[in-house]
This record gives sequence, structure tokens and C-alpha cells, in this order.
Amino acid sequence: MSQHHPQEEQALKTARFLLDVGHSKADVLSNALIPPHLRQWVEDRLEEESNRTFERARVISMAEESTDWLAGIDRSEWHYWPKLRSYLLGIKGWPKDTVTSLDDASDRILRELRPPSTSEFDVRGLVLGYVQSGKTANFTALIAKAADAGYRLVVVFSGIDNGLRRQTQIRLNRELTGNPANPPDAVRMPPVGKQWHQFTTDDLQGDFHAGRANHAALQGSQPVLLVVKKNGPVLRRLQSWFQSAPEDVRSTLPALFIDDEADQASVDSRGSYQTQEEFNTDDPDYEQPAVINGLIRVLIGMFARRAYVAYTATPFSNILIPHDTYDGTAGADLYPKDFFIDLPKPRGYFGTDEFFGRFDPIDETTIDGLDVLRIVSPEEVASFVQDNELAPSVDQALHAFILGGAARALRGKPDAPCTMLVHTSQRIADQRPTKLLMEERFRELRDEWRYSRKSGIRTRLAGLWTNDFVPTTSGIPGRSQHTFEELEPFIGPFLEAVVVREINSDMGEVLDYEREPSLKAIAVGGNRLSRGLTLEGLLVSYFARRSPQYDTLLQMARWYGYRGGYEDLTRIYTTGLLADWFSHLALVEHRLRQDMQVYEQSPGLTPRDVGMRILQHPTMQVTSALKRRNTTSSVITQSYSEHLEQTVKFPLQVEDRLAVLCERNRQATREFLAGLGSAQRSTGFGPMWIEVSAAAVVNFLRSFAVDFELSSLSPELIAAWIERQNTEGDLVNWTIAVRGRDKANDKLGAATWLPDGTAPVWNIGRTRLKGTNSLGVITSSGDEALGLTADEVASMEKKLSDGDEKDRNRAARLSRSSKCGLLLLYPISKYSGRDDTPLGKAREPIYDNPDSPTARDLIGLALSFPRTTKAGPSEAYLEGTSRWRPVL
Repeated sequence: MSQHHPQEEQALKTARFLLDVGHSKADVLSNALIPPHLRQWVEDRLEEESNRTFERARVISMAEESTDWLAGIDRSEWHYWPKLRSYLLGIKGWPKDTVTSLDDASDRILRELRPPSTSEFDVRGLVLGYVQSGKTANFTALIAKAADAGYRLVVVFSGIDNGLRRQTQIRLNRELTGNPANPPDAVRMPPVGKQWHQFTTDDLQGDFHAGRANHAALQGSQPVLLVVKKNGPVLRRLQSWFQSAPEDVRSTLPALFIDDEADQASVDSRGSYQTQEEFNTDDPDYEQPAVINGLIRVLIGMFARRAYVAYTATPFSNILIPHDTYDGTAGADLYPKDFFIDLPKPRGYFGTDEFFGRFDPIDETTIDGLDVLRIVSPEEVASFVQDNELAPSVDQALHAFILGGAARALRGKPDAPCTMLVHTSQRIADQRPTKLLMEERFRELRDEWRYSRKSGIRTRLAGLWTNDFVPTTSGIPGRSQHTFEELEPFIGPFLEAVVVREINSDMGEVLDYEREPSLKAIAVGGNRLSRGLTLEGLLVSYFARRSPQYDTLLQMARWYGYRGGYEDLTRIYTTGLLADWFSHLALVEHRLRQDMQVYEQSPGLTPRDVGMRILQHPTMQVTSALKRRNTTSSVITQSYSEHLEQTVKFPLQVEDRLAVLCERNRQATREFLAGLGSAQRSTGFGPMWIEVSAAAVVNFLRSFAVDFELSSLSPELIAAWIERQNTEGDLVNWTIAVRGRDKANDKLGAATWLPDGTAPVWNIGRTRLKGTNSLGVITSSGDEALGLTADEVASMEKKLSDGDEKDRNRAARLSRSSKCGLLLLYPISKYSGRDDTPLGKAREPIYDNPDSPTARDLIGLALSFPRTTKAGPSEAYLEGTSRWRPVL
């Protein structure tokens, strides 16, 4: 997370640690351990940290405030959490506000568990984090506090392969249990009587085996920690071992089960949906639960005092677990019946919003992503994946990795790990030739730098640095800029350090940052690189694997996490379609957390009462069909009332498909306008028709084509919503306006889809956001005032002058009668960006070659909706058996 020079980092870590153990600020700043030339800098950083606040975790819980059992605990006797806290401050160098946030969030989770002395309890909850955001740190803190509070058995279900299980074991050993050798980068080994019993190790094959376990440990006062993978044979061995323990141990031992990546393998994808009251194995349709799900449920059910806490960043399948399903052998399913907890986004974290941006059509808020996306054409992906040819974008990605790694060294991090991810296929057969191709090309680049630097590689690297990296860095406040000449001395050493590795189940190669903390690697792989495994120092991702499932796609995105100090060096090479899908997922995550915030503010609700809803996409799937087999798809209480809907996304990167769409819309629009007869007015921008029937507008919308893989606008949903409003007497009359330019522009041309006899309408220019399929916005200020009556114009002007509204379009929308809607048609020239209008830094022309046979003018569509009498549904959501409901 740090952005500082190593000497500054060490001084700041030392100061935080000294403050935490009780030294005064004055004594700390005069301490010999703080170099004199850094004391003012350290004082300034400490002052900044002391002024920071933190966001609290959101909680939906059935526990009442009066049952806060933690309030009565004397924490002065605690051992594990204080040691972990000191480690985070003094060794890892976390800012105090970050540690305070972790302290608060883990307290809120622990509070949802039951006092370990309670005679019998069964708690099940879900903790929602962000991909690669510190969920492990949170459950490590929870385990430490639970052990301090009296929980004596902790089982962590971690991943489905040895690598992920080992990664978690190493982390817990370093931060929680300690090591007999007391290495400087780990917590100190606890004193006798406080040491952990462990029957799993940090070896690759160190999973649970009964031969190295002892039941006596379950009967002592020291806590027991097991880190096991979600694997049938392993879980059966653990079940047998627990089963052979004395009965009184299982009935009295307080047990905490942590399920890491809880949406993977843990969710039942097979069992019958039956409640406890109606359970019947004689039912001909009865199916046992899926293996891993059933084994986890049995393991939990073996203990009378049990708490199960699921952790995930992609909770879609967990939310959709039936809330009351039951099996006679496995018991209740893993639905988080007791609590949902949403962890706050950590400071310095880069997630979907930060990389891909987000647009919310409901409140029209826009968040711009970092300028690190580099869009790859489908043709280049096909040549790379299918033909194993070195596409130009792959070569550029390799050059970007070289520059990024050298820049990290220039910024004082020569020993930091640096990784490039190449993920284009889940098929192992595809990964081997890809690895060999990358290895061969990287060897060529290294030799070219060694022996013939002036033959082209220096020019290419200098050009990419100057034209790509320097502008990106300049857009991030506070980031230092460097010339290529300053960077050049660091390129050679980085090239010499890089290795290429193939990471899959067939190969023995691994990314072991514990044993190779300075590893510089190009990692080629698929599923092994797509969940849980942290790629340290990930700089460049070449990602083209297409998955239409929300959870799978998010988990494959290994670029999420903390990029402090090098976020401007990050590059993501992917297709326009995948970039648009990720942007939609940013909205999905945002809406989910919005709902949790609303529920948290409504006391008395439990997770059984208020299931979460998940925003659906026209072509993507929330999760696998088997995991959503008991769900309900519904269109619920969001409304187009007071909103503007517009077409801003087109398949600009697939011209053949775009040409077909444009031709269809040209014909549909021409027929629609011809059917309206002569225009009643001219606005100066084009013709306008008034008092058009809703039926005509609805029929036109249903004939208007959008690309459902890209567009969040659904003409069919809008048409159905208008029809429902008509039953209330709203939106029965429509104004239709063609909104072209107010004067001719020979370069942009004129619309070709107006009815015969209509005066020419000049095309407008709308450029696209660089590297995307989006125009961003097509409307201009004041467009929504077209067709207002004199009284409505007066109302609009009053709203603006009174300050009730600052946006002219929104003021117009709110001034229009509920009986009248506005449909705007925009003729958008294929030569947009080629006229005399200057392009913004983040903009580019619509077409690379507007004179190509497939290039077409676009037709943009915008619908301005007034405030209607009653809101009606407009968005599709997926819900589980515990249904979402609005809170008043």
C-alpha cells in the first residue's frame, strides 16, 4: 500500500510502532532511530494519519444491540489480537487509521457470533469484501479475537488446490501463530500456554492427515488451527477424525469455521430444495447435496457450539442459497441466516470502479476509470489465441511490462516483485504454445537490448514511454514524472531478471513470492491464476478470456488490489466487450452495496427477512445455472420517471455488426417519421412533431435495434413501461424532435433517413471515449427543453433562477407535463472527430477509417421522461428464496 521510498517507509514504520507502545510524539521524533533529515517528513505523515477517518462496515443482523456480549469482556488479558495489531503497525507499516478500521470491522463481525460459553448456538453469516482487498487480513483479525474471547477450534476452508491452501497457511503462520525461529517479518511465537496446536503445515502437501493430529489438543486450553482445502478426501478425513473425538468435546468445544472464497465449491449445485418440515428422501426427485457443500454442512453440524463465517468478494451464489433448505444428513444449508456484513473499501484500493468507471442510469452519476485500459480488437485476440501469432497488442503489452518494471526500480523499488498476467484461455492445451511464444519473444527483446539497442527497441520503448506512460502519469496528482533517459539505466537489469512461467495443473511451475520475494515473472495460465492467488506487483494484464458469469469474470480479474505508487504503471489489455462487461459489474456491485446500506438503516430486519437482489444484464449471467436454479427473476421498483435514457454504446469495434444495426435503424427511423406525416414545427436543429401517440412511439422503440451485449438501454423494457404509464393517463402524448446541427458542416454531412420532402438536417459530431464502445453522452444542454409549452418554459426558468436545479436539461424534464414524453433523434456523422472540432485527450474519432465500406452514420436516441403519477418497474433483478423488498 505504501508509495514512499524504502528509507521513508522504515522511518514511518518505526515511528508508528514507538507511538503504539506508549512513547510520546516528541520522544518519537527525537529518537535516534528516525534519521534527522526525515523527522519533519515523518511528523507530517503522522499528522495526516491522525486526521483521517474511516468508514465503518455495514451490518444486517438479527442480533440486537442489547446482546452486545463483547462490551462485557476485559480485553486487557487478550494476547493474539494485540500481537497482530503491533505486527501490522510496526512490521507491515500499516497506517493507524487502516488498523483502526480493521479493528472496528472485525469487532463488528465477532459481535455477531455468540459468547463461546453459550451452551449451544449455530451462527451463519456472510462477509462481503472486494476482490483482493484484504479479506484475509479481516478473517485473520477475527480468528485472533475469537481465540482471545475463548473460541478454541478454528477451521479455515481455503481454496480448492494446494497452492491457495498453502498461501493462506503461510499468511496465518506469519501473522497469527508465529514460528519457533521468530523471523523478523512475523509475529513473535506466543509463550507456553498460548501457542497454537496446528495439524496442517505450510508445505505444498501439508493438508490435514489424521496421523499428525491428536484429540488431546481439542481438550486443552490452547487453540487449534486447521487450514484445509475444499476437497472431498481431505474433508472426509477431517470428518472421521472429529467423529472419533469424545462426544463431550464436540458438544462443548466452541468452533469457528471460516470459509474463504465461499462462493467457490461451497454452494450446493445439486441438492433438492426441501425444508426441514417437508424433508422426504422418498420423493422421486430427491437429490443429495453436492459433495463439498454436503461435507462442509456435516462438519459444522458435528459441533453444538458453532459459527460459520463465509468470506467472498463475489457473493452472488451465496445470496441465492435457499434460506430454509434442509437435508436429513447434511442439515441446514449455508445461507447466511444471521448476518450480512459489507466491509468498507480500503483506502488505496483499486477495484472495478477505479479501473473501468461506472455510469448509473438511475441517478446519472458517472465515475471515470483510470487511463490504463488498452483495447484489443477481437481479430488480434483470435490471431494470438487460435493461431498462436504474436499480435501487435501482445508485443506492446510486453514493452509496457518492461517499462513498468524499470519504472518501479527508478522509483526506489528495484527488489519489488513485478508480474505480467497472460490469461486468454482456460484450456491447458492453449497455454503451452502461448508460454513458448511469450518466452521466445521476450528472449528476442532481451537480446535486442543487450546487443543491438539502436536497431529499434530503444526507439520503440522511448516512444511508448513518451506517448503512453508520461500522459497517463501526468493525469494522476502527485505522481512524479520522469524522462526516458532517466528510466533507461533500469531497463537492462529488469530484462535480465524476468522469467516466463506456465501456471496450470499440468506444470510444476509456481509463483512463490515467499521464496522469491523479488520475483519478476510473466505468468501464462488459466484457472490457477483466476481466483484467490495474489499476483504480487501485477503491472500488465493481457486478458481476453470471455466468461458471461458475474462471479467468474470478477474473480479472473487479478489486477484488483493495492496499486499505491504504481497505479499509473498498470496496464490492462482487453477487448471492448469485456471492458463494457466490467463496467456493468461496477454498477452491479454498487447497487448491491446500496441495498445493504438501506437495510442497515432499518433496524429489526434480519437476513431471513431481506434477501439481496442482483441487477441483471441482457446477456451476462449472475452465476451458473445450477447455482441459480431456485431463484426468481423479477422486474422491480425502479422507474424511468424523471430520467433521461440515451444510446451511448454501439459495437464500434465490430464494424460488420454495427453496419447491420445502423441499416436496420435507418430504415426503422425513416418509416417511423414518414408515418407521422408533415412536421408541425422546425426547431432550427431539425423538424419536430407534437402530440404523437404513445402507441407509435412504443412500436418504434420495439423496432429500434441496440447491441444488448453492450447497451444498458433496453427499448423493450422502456416500451413496456410506457404502456403501463398509459393506464395511469401519463405519457400519452409525445414530442418527437430530430436534433441535428444548427448549420451545415460539409465534413459531417447530412442525415439520410428523413422522409422525402423534409428539409435537410445536418449531422452532428460525437466522438468516442478512447479505446471503448462508448460515446459517453449524446445530448447537449437544453435539448430536453424542446417542445415545452410557454408555461413549462417559465417553470423551467424559475427552477434555474431559484437554484432548485442547476442542470438545464433536468429542469426541463421536471417542468414537462406527466402526460407528455420527449423522444430525440440524433444524426451522428461517421466522420465525427474528423472535422475542425478539437479532440479531447480522452477522445478519438468514431471510425479509424470512415470511408470503409462498413462505416455508417449512427442514429442516436434519447428519451426524456417527466415526473409520472406512479413509478413503474424498469430493471430486472435476480433474487433468492429470501426476497428483496423495499424499505419505507
